[in-house]
Amino acid sequence: MTLHIHYDHQCGGCGAYYIPYEDVVCPNCGLYEEERYDFIPEAADSLLFNLERYSSFLPPAWAITSLADHILRILFIVFEGFRRSGEEDFSQFSKGLLEQGDWGEQPYLKDHIYLISLRVKEEIDKRGNFFDIAQ
Repeated sequence: MTLHIHYDHQCGGCGAYYIPYEDVVCPNCGLYEEERYDFIPEAADSLLFNLERYSSFLPPAWAITSLADHILRILFIVFEGFRRSGEEDFSQFSKGLLEQGDWGEQPYLKDHIYLISLRVKEEIDKRGNFFDIAQ
């Protein structure tokens, strides 16, 4: 059992899938939409729940039921990879790992998820130092 986020969103302008959190515009066409979703603290909650319960940011099983769950899965991989890497620069690690992905017809998601990862890392850091747990 872990914490899922059931949220989907498509840009009203270009149809791109993304999470309209904070003041983010569509990463594909730049449209600012009124709809906002408080994704960052929920993503941090999910990551920290996994770490506490499974001693890993990456849960042993994960079903993708929404766009938010898809993005969470990628964040789990990034955060667990960073925790195990011994690297000190999260930004550089996250960017490098995401660069290796196959983004197919959604190349805009790479930078969108990278920026989300930075905000989630900030949120987790505000709550304490969790990267030394269960190494």
